[in-house]
Amino acid sequence: MDKLTALRVFCSISECGSFVGAAQRLGLSTAMVSKHITALERELQTRLIQRTTRRLTLTEAGQDYARRASHILSQLAEADALASQQSVSASGTLRLAAPLSFGMRYLGQWLALLRQRQPLLEVELALSDRQVDLVEEGFDLALRISTRPLAGALVARQLASIDMVLCAAPSYLAANPAPQTPQELERHACLRYSQEQAATQALWLFERDGQAYPVSVHGALTANNGDVLVNAAVAGMGVIYQPRFLLETQLARGELLPLLSDYRTQRAEVYAVYPARRYLPLKVRLLIELLQEMLAQPPR
Repeated sequence: MDKLTALRVFCSISECGSFVGAAQRLGLSTAMVSKHITALERELQTRLIQRTTRRLTLTEAGQDYARRASHILSQLAEADALASQQSVSASGTLRLAAPLSFGMRYLGQWLALLRQRQPLLEVELALSDRQVDLVEEGFDLALRISTRPLAGALVARQLASIDMVLCAAPSYLAANPAPQTPQELERHACLRYSQEQAATQALWLFERDGQAYPVSVHGALTANNGDVLVNAAVAGMGVIYQPRFLLETQLARGELLPLLSDYRTQRAEVYAVYPARRYLPLKVRLLIELLQEMLAQPPR
C-alpha cells in the first residue's frame, strides 16, 4: 500500500463526503479509492468510515485520524513548496477557538481579511468562554484573554495588552457613594468574571505611586461571560471591572461611569495559544501575524 496516496484518498473522502467525489478530485476510479481505504483500515486494524447504501460517515477514530492526516498533508505540501522555492499559500482548514464577546466584536471582519489574503484557507471558528483542550478537541489555535500568566504545556504568544476599566451605572452610584479608594470596593456589590478568579474570592488589582492595592471583592453575580456582566452593570446591579473593549460603548453613552480614575488598573493580555510544535504550520503563522496587525490598532 502507498501510505501517502492512501492518506490523500482518505482526506479527500472526508472533505468531499463520498467515494465518488474523492475519485473525481484525485482522478482515480471509485474502485481504486475503495481499495485504498480498505488497505488503510486493514493496516490500522480499525474502521475509519461507516458506509451504508445511503450515506457515508466517519467513525470517531476516523474523525480524529482525518484531522491528523490533514495536518500531515498540509505540512508536506508547505515543505515541498518551500524546498522548490515556490510561493506558498495557506490551504486547508484552520480550527480556531476564541472568547465569545471578543470574537463577536472583531473576528468576523478580521477573518474576512484573512480570506482575501489567503483564498484557499478555510476557518472553522468556535466561540466560547470555556478554555478548550486544543489537542484533544483538534484546534490549531486559541485566543485567550487573561489578567494572569497562562500555565500549561501549550505555547502562549502574547499579542497585545488591553486596559481594564472599573465603572458602574449612574443608578447604582445614586444609591451607593462612589468608592474613593480600592479598599472601599469591599463594601460594594461587585460583578465578577468566573473564568479569572474563584467565585468565592475574586481579587481585583490596582496601583498608584508604585504601590499595589489588591482587593478581595464580593457580590451577588458571578458569570463566565463579560457581556452578561456589562448588561447587569448598566441595569445598576453593581460595579464592574472588565477589559475596555467590552465597556467602551456604554462609557461613551454615559450608561456607565468610570471609577478610581487616579489609580492604575490591571491590563488584560491577549494570547495566541497553540500546541508546541517544532514547525508552526503556515496557516497558523499567517493568522497570528494578522491578529498582531489588527491588535496593534484599537481596541485598547
